Amino acid sequence: MTNIKRDILWRVVFGMGAVVIFAGLILFQMFKVQVLEGEKWLSLSDSITIHQQDISASRGNIFSDDGSLLSTSMPIYEIRWDATVPSSDTFKTYVDQLAIGLSEVFPDNTASYYRTMLLRARRDKNRYTLIRRRVTYSEQKVLKKLPLFNKGRYKGGYLSELTTKRVKPAGQLAYRTIGYSTIDNPGVGLERAYNSDLGGVKGKRIVQRISGGYRPVNDENLLEPQNGRDVHTTINIDFQEITQRSLEKALLKHKADHGSVIVMEVATGKIKAISNLRVTETGEFVEQYNSAIGESYEPGSVWKVFSAMAAFEDELIDLDDSLDIQNGERDYFGKPMQDSDKGRFQKMSFTQAFARSSNVAFSSIIFDNYNKNPSKYLAHLKTLDLDKKTGIEILGEPKPFLNHPSSSSWSKLTLPWLAIGYENQHTPLQLLAAYNGIINDGKMIKPRLVNEVTDAGLVIKDNNKKVKEVTVCSKETSDKIKKLTAAVFTEGSASNVKSNVVALAGKTGTAQIASGGAYQTTKLYNASFVGHFPADKPAYSIYVMINRPSNGAFYASYVAAPVFAEIAEKIYTISVKQEVNASVKKAPTYTAGYVSDFNILSRYLNISLNEEIDGEVVRIDATKGTAKNVVVNTGIMPNVKGLGAKDAMYLLEMQGLKPLISGYGRVMEQSPNPGVRVIKNQRVRIQLK
Repeated sequence: MTNIKRDILWRVVFGMGAVVIFAGLILFQMFKVQVLEGEKWLSLSDSITIHQQDISASRGNIFSDDGSLLSTSMPIYEIRWDATVPSSDTFKTYVDQLAIGLSEVFPDNTASYYRTMLLRARRDKNRYTLIRRRVTYSEQKVLKKLPLFNKGRYKGGYLSELTTKRVKPAGQLAYRTIGYSTIDNPGVGLERAYNSDLGGVKGKRIVQRISGGYRPVNDENLLEPQNGRDVHTTINIDFQEITQRSLEKALLKHKADHGSVIVMEVATGKIKAISNLRVTETGEFVEQYNSAIGESYEPGSVWKVFSAMAAFEDELIDLDDSLDIQNGERDYFGKPMQDSDKGRFQKMSFTQAFARSSNVAFSSIIFDNYNKNPSKYLAHLKTLDLDKKTGIEILGEPKPFLNHPSSSSWSKLTLPWLAIGYENQHTPLQLLAAYNGIINDGKMIKPRLVNEVTDAGLVIKDNNKKVKEVTVCSKETSDKIKKLTAAVFTEGSASNVKSNVVALAGKTGTAQIASGGAYQTTKLYNASFVGHFPADKPAYSIYVMINRPSNGAFYASYVAAPVFAEIAEKIYTISVKQEVNASVKKAPTYTAGYVSDFNILSRYLNISLNEEIDGEVVRIDATKGTAKNVVVNTGIMPNVKGLGAKDAMYLLEMQGLKPLISGYGRVMEQSPNPGVRVIKNQRVRIQLK
């Protein structure tokens, strides 16, 4: 019995000793980790939970040629809450009031919903509770004044993170050319091409990893972000709207698949308008693809301008020379070449052949003179860079296909068909650039979309200084081409199109579309027109392409030429005809904007404003030298007439209103009217003109 007790006692002592030793080891290890190696493990912990995070810079603006906004960034906020910051008494005192306030700002959820969310976050000790994403500036100002949130970050736990959203005040105008660029998508258009300038330089801040994401450690940034630069385009917003409306009307009338129009300033190569529209299944017109820059096709008879240039340069023919066109039909190695009015003419002058777009005449001139040396003809085309990309700023331009004798696709039939615009592939922009060079007294200029890039008003990149002229033909040839293209309207294929406003000139092109490498029985066409105005002194050149018209008419003279004429007349009326002396300073008769801007303007125009101004935004009558504050009262619709889009949006969002913008320029109409009582989140329509 004694031995049994002794054995049990030893076992108990041994067990207790093992526990004591094990506990001692744990205590020693805790001492080692917390004291001896504390700094090491704390540093490792920080390296895992705390790191640097990028801060996006404010993206630069994209402007039209007159300073109208084409693309800009509006501030939006993400609101979060650190539920561990307020004391228990403070939280209990204000939680109900805060929930009610949140439901008033964001009425899509009830006060009880927000109260439950706040209580749950407090219970779970959530340090980064999401309150709302995509909060406007005006909503954010209201939230900062709500009970509890008004105590700030370190007493109330209120966290506000600024981001931006990209908006296009001009809507769908030049949508694809302006383009877009996001974090996840490099995008298209100028937004992508100038992303390094527009995007600015990212900043750095310290964030801590917590459940559900990251939260800033403090309010100060390691490195402040540098705002993006502004891009000033060559786009004229008035020309752009004229172009887009005319193209839309033509697509609707002719039930076409899609179309493109480019308007270029002849002397500078500046693209003043570029529109690409496609009809969706719902009947809407949208810009899904920049066909003017990215779509190659066989141009057809617009190519005859380039063939005529080659013939003039090599002195093969003159304007009044007579041609035997063999009643409009000629056989080339067993394949017939025909005119659209076959059998009507035996002979005609070269001017008539161009004006009436005789295939036989042009194929004969080129084949008979260059068949033994086609490279000589091709050399003229290469002078026009028809074998190269234009190098336009935005991505997506394909390399043109200009057939040549060393190509596997070259045959004995190529030369006569190339002379009239087949067996080659070019984009509208490439064709317009070449045409523009010929009618610009033979001086070719690279087309462009951007004038300059500025940073805080200082010019960083000046594309106007990089313009280079390349001689592509003699001035004598250029003058002859102008006479030929004018004859197209007076006695040729576009004589059905009349203008009492401005003398027009250009060339029609109706090209059959090949499918699967062959032309199908069911014929589909591209109707194109390239031209300029005024006919004798070109100010602007235009290219029109209408793809697959299906409402009966398919000839370019009835589909594309009227679009050219309509655009030319309207642009001529508002621009060329009404040229003003830019050196004369004229005071604006009546407008509105930021007082700081008007202080600069006043000094430039030597105008002194009579009233004392104490507000941010003023309305100016510069002819009288008077100024008045734009009054903004809570709950009352402000008068935003005369303001630019960005200023109007700022004032309306300060009131908690949701502006819906249409048009471009300055605000001419608004609904509701000024002075009417409004409520938060109410939609407001403003019309810019």
